[in-house]
Amino acid sequence: MKLIKHFDFKNETKLNLDEWNIRVGDKWANNELQHYVDDQENLYFDNGLVINATYEDNVYRSSRIDTKGKFFMKYGKIEARLKFPKGIGTWPAFWMLSEDNLFGHWPNSGEIDIVEHVGRNLDVVFLCLHTESHNHRKGSEYFTEYKEDSLSDGFHTYAIVWDETSITYLIDDIQRAKYVKGENGFDPTEKGWPFDQNFYLILNLAIGGTFGGEVDSSVFPQKFIIQDIKIFQ
Repeated sequence: MKLIKHFDFKNETKLNLDEWNIRVGDKWANNELQHYVDDQENLYFDNGLVINATYEDNVYRSSRIDTKGKFFMKYGKIEARLKFPKGIGTWPAFWMLSEDNLFGHWPNSGEIDIVEHVGRNLDVVFLCLHTESHNHRKGSEYFTEYKEDSLSDGFHTYAIVWDETSITYLIDDIQRAKYVKGENGFDPTEKGWPFDQNFYLILNLAIGGTFGGEVDSSVFPQKFIIQDIKIFQ
């Protein structure tokens, strides 16, 4: 595979709006608490892209960006060098959704969670896929919980290799999970494997909610740092 796209945030000072959308609003899924804003306090560059979650005047503010309509892909390798926050109640994620929703809205057209983390469980990351047949509401998603000592202390590279029949998860170039279409009792139809269409990238730092859990407001601000993202095909 060849490198076809490099979001080199270490060498940028301003988010390229030809490539990224900044999402704004306070109504989000999973009972999350944050207001996503377009503000330099919450989204800026400092040896990487920093999503900074703050708590002021009883309001949690954070940022969410995506490439919908600007960059999307089908198959290849996607990797990012990331450092997670440590505060209880933080829920950072690097993930993907369907560009065109070919099979309908969530979860029918699929969700690829390249990596998720929650601050209450510092040295654990979650490597998941969601589909119509297999999703967290049914407790049937493709799910791996990976633990490594001191995982939250520094930067690590999180990646997937995605092809027609499988999605393989790598952490620091070591395979940690692999999901294969139709294996282990998973539905082989588009209801269980809708991953044959274009997906776009999402980066966000959620607060609380059904997965983020209880929040310790005293720990803010909290930073999710993304040094770069590389796309290979």
